[in-house]
Amino acid sequence: MGKIAFTLGPLNFYSFGLVIVAAVLAAFVIALWQAKRRSEPPEPVFDLLFWSILAGLIGARVFYIIANWELYREHPLDVFCLWQGGLIVHGALFAFILVLWLYARRRGLRFWVWADIAAPALALGQAIGQWANFFNQESFGYPTDRPWGVYIDYALRPAGYEQFDFFHPVFLYESAWNLFLLLVLLAVDRVGRHIRRPPPPGVLFLAYIILYSAGHYYFAGLRLDSEIVCGVRLAQLLSVLAAAAALVLLLRYRRRTTAGQP
Repeated sequence: MGKIAFTLGPLNFYSFGLVIVAAVLAAFVIALWQAKRRSEPPEPVFDLLFWSILAGLIGARVFYIIANWELYREHPLDVFCLWQGGLIVHGALFAFILVLWLYARRRGLRFWVWADIAAPALALGQAIGQWANFFNQESFGYPTDRPWGVYIDYALRPAGYEQFDFFHPVFLYESAWNLFLLLVLLAVDRVGRHIRRPPPPGVLFLAYIILYSAGHYYFAGLRLDSEIVCGVRLAQLLSVLAAAAALVLLLRYRRRTTAGQP
């Protein structure tokens, strides 16, 4: 299967887009399941599905365009060519958190409860969505002769690596990491329901942000196609900032709990 999965008349259906759709649907299903387990209404999941997709695409694309503005300066209309790839996941994550916060405030929902509901959905969506990089030949690392190495077309190989055919499939490693995170989150959630003092709302989500960012930081260091801003890998910088923010929130809660505050 190439970049174009199939064609119906004048319409081309891109493999990249089909993988993203599959990721969104899988995240939607697990979010519904998590909401039901917490005795929360399903309607917010349906509402957030639409707004999260829209905001996530915009956020991920805007972050990518900012980081790669030189590519779009002469051809600004290319910013709408989503089928060519070019998304930064932390942009989508930031947009999702903002949408969830605004939606929760408007509907009178408990933000941290719904953040915990979203955590496993985000992990599963990432595990599946990483495979979009396979079809666009993105998110690959250094050359390798391992059996699982992924072939990269000559035109897409970074300068200095044109003589190599196969590269580390970083998207595969990150997909496996997110699948592992999904299992961890589900296990922690299950155990938390059977202990006397389960973790308060929000801890599951913040733990996901920290663990996801840690993995993303490591895998970004393996990639040859990472965006570089001022000499720093943008993915690693955003991972550090996201993990630090989540850690600060966790420590603040711990201090409040130690002091006997609710």
